[in-house]
Formats: sequence, C-alpha cells, structure tokens
Amino acid sequence: MDIYEEISSIKQTQEETLALLKKLHSDGVVENKGKVYDLTDLVDILHVSKRTLFKWKSAGQMKFTQIGKKLFLTNSELKRFLETHKQN
Repeated sequence: MDIYEEISSIKQTQEETLALLKKLHSDGVVENKGKVYDLTDLVDILHVSKRTLFKWKSAGQMKFTQIGKKLFLTNSELKRFLETHKQN
C-alpha cells in the first residue's frame, strides 16, 4: 500500500468514526452533555466564520480537541465559553 492509499484509508476511517458518533448522539445513546461539535456545527450554532473560531482558538478562548486534522469542541467547553463571554 502506498502513502496515498494509506492517507485515503485514514481519512475514510475518520469520516466513518465521525458519522458513527453523530448517529449515536441522534439515537440518544450519547447524552447531550457528551456532545461534540465540529467547526461546521459551530459556524451554524454561533453564526460566526471559521476564521473567527480560529482566532478564538489562537487566543485560548476556546479549547478544541484535535483528532487527526479535525477540530472538535465538547458541549461542556462550548457552555464554558458562552458563560465566560455572556453579556448583560
């Protein structure tokens, strides 16, 4: 197996894992407190650009988890971020 096939295999495994996690969550197997969001989810939820998310990450305002090259934010970290940046 050459390097390109290996990379393709890894990418496919990552996509399958993410799809399984999302299915488990939608089926109610994973409780909401354990939910994870990818960047696309966060763009939709927070109505900001990916660039803004990366700025917050660089500034240490959001603590992402990285799996491979993909970034995720846990539900508890999102709640912490929102609570910290809440305006009266």
